[in-house]
Amino acid sequence: MLVLLTPASIIQAAKLPDLGSSDLIAYNINVEQALGRAFNTALHTQYNLNYDPDVVSYIRKIGHEIVSQIGERRSFKFYVVDDPNINAFAGPNGIIGIHTGLILAAKNEDELAAVIAHEIAHVTQNHLSRGYEKNSKQSNLNTIATLLAAVLIGMYDSSAVYPTLIAGLSLDIEQQLKNSRLHESEADHIGIQLLSQAGYNPHAMGDFFARLAKESQNSASQIPEILRSHPVTERRIAESENRAQLLAVQSSKQPNNYLKLIQLKLKTDKKANEQQRVQNLSKPLACYQKNLHILARQTPFSLAKIECLQTLVKQNPNHPFYTTLLLQILAQHPTIASKATLSALNQSDYLLDLYPNNTAVLLEYTNLLLSLKKDSKVIALLKSYDENQRYTYQVYKKLSEIYASQQQTADAYFFLALAQFNIGNTKKTSYLLKQAKITATPTLKQRIARFEHQNSNLLKTKEISKH
Repeated sequence: MLVLLTPASIIQAAKLPDLGSSDLIAYNINVEQALGRAFNTALHTQYNLNYDPDVVSYIRKIGHEIVSQIGERRSFKFYVVDDPNINAFAGPNGIIGIHTGLILAAKNEDELAAVIAHEIAHVTQNHLSRGYEKNSKQSNLNTIATLLAAVLIGMYDSSAVYPTLIAGLSLDIEQQLKNSRLHESEADHIGIQLLSQAGYNPHAMGDFFARLAKESQNSASQIPEILRSHPVTERRIAESENRAQLLAVQSSKQPNNYLKLIQLKLKTDKKANEQQRVQNLSKPLACYQKNLHILARQTPFSLAKIECLQTLVKQNPNHPFYTTLLLQILAQHPTIASKATLSALNQSDYLLDLYPNNTAVLLEYTNLLLSLKKDSKVIALLKSYDENQRYTYQVYKKLSEIYASQQQTADAYFFLALAQFNIGNTKKTSYLLKQAKITATPTLKQRIARFEHQNSNLLKTKEISKH
């Protein structure tokens, strides 16, 4: 009988030290959480994140499926960086970033999940937190978070001119983030185990890194960013394969075409003059691609042209991506396709009952309702589902935009404050709450007061490390 090893037993069997265990490393969890908030703010304000609801929901679904296999105290968050480089990173307090270039480079969902599992393992083993614990004693956390983001995303220029203090600090951080062979081996080891437990192919990690290394071996300038920060050696690939051989997928996943659909969406250039076509697509993928071009207005709209997509929705009622694309197209032409719109709204209700925390379905549903001038229904819908959402940034921004369009300034400021709070920007949150209070109704003032009381430590304390 095959015995599946736990992360702890894997480490013991391989005689690898648990670099994240409490008896070997002591760090301040409050500092990590504060740095995580600052890092999150830097991501959203200084870099191009991909906010496409389908893309981010897909990555988050995989990420949280893997995280569910561990008893981890951090609240993991997954984001997509709109960048063609093949890269991924693990930031402070469980923030994981996946570049669009990496999504496009994956041959299957198992490979994509393998990279996500690897980054999750870097977090669970505290590979990053040991590095910033030293730095947090000597600098403002916002500065550290900004530098961390630049290095991890691959946009840090060590030749740039900084003040002496920041230059020394940034170079120190850059050096510490160069993952050691021990870190990589440990992240592979734990990540492969998590892959297997989550129902993915444990061989996918070694396969993906080996393929990237082989494809770039003839050109140093073409080395993917992920291989620069996660160096690949023959020994590492061999060890990954040996570990995978010891494991079996616990519960195989049903095959799906989700990755192919997301890749088609990322490949569709909405500004292109000519339609970009991929040859040899299956009928569902070809239909999806055709409708992506309709959405991008590269081809004229007609009800006849979306028939294949409507058929896919009927044949696959539990498949979210077909429905969300249909919702997007209909939102552009709400009056032309009234019968199709009614059917799509009913399908949206069904999917929200099935997947109440699917932000993509929720947002595209509300966009179609907004195109039908049903603002009040949208507000009620978003408010009724906001507690189901693990990621509320886009939900609260949408509410803020609706209230602003109705000249309800206080509510617009309030929900924008909640959006900023969701990404860790406590300074801007406090400012927006003050603006909301100026014209707030008594009911809204009570809600603001309740929110400020519940989060008083974050809203009134400067995010600077204290030991």
